Amino acid sequence: MALEEAEAANVTPQEALLGFVRSAAGQSAFLGEVVRAKLQRHVADGGDPLDPPKELVLWLRQARDERSAAARIAKSAVDAGAVAALERRLDLEGETVADALAAVLDALGLDQEQRIFALAVAQAKLSGEALPSGPAPKPVVEEQPDLMRDFRKLAEENGLDPEGLDDEDEDGDDDDER
Repeated sequence: MALEEAEAANVTPQEALLGFVRSAAGQSAFLGEVVRAKLQRHVADGGDPLDPPKELVLWLRQARDERSAAARIAKSAVDAGAVAALERRLDLEGETVADALAAVLDALGLDQEQRIFALAVAQAKLSGEALPSGPAPKPVVEEQPDLMRDFRKLAEENGLDPEGLDDEDEDGDDDDER
């Protein structure tokens, strides 16, 4: 049954079994709500909660059967390894997200305080908690160009000795004074 459903829905047999479990649990919950509402109405109309009307007995039987079916399907899913496969997949997905987050933090070049804050924000977001307020981002300091280093590199690239280059001529006269 799960194999056919899996092929039709393009999912693994374990995912199909887990889908059946969710469906059966949902149907059971729905029937439980129907029974609860009908029993409340019966009691509100003056009925005895321990002596439900015949109509409610049918709903109670259907709810019990649905819970039994959900339990059997859940046991089949556990026996088939669907739960273990789901746990492995979720673990792998979690590791992938953690690796991606670490790569982003590395690429941003955050200091230790900013990195800890960013991880706290991610954890709060994933757990549904309020986001923490944290340190203000540090201003980006632009590196000043090293003109001497750039000059030496340019001179070497053009086959010149940067140490031999000088502002003055060999005779000591400055060309600008002429």
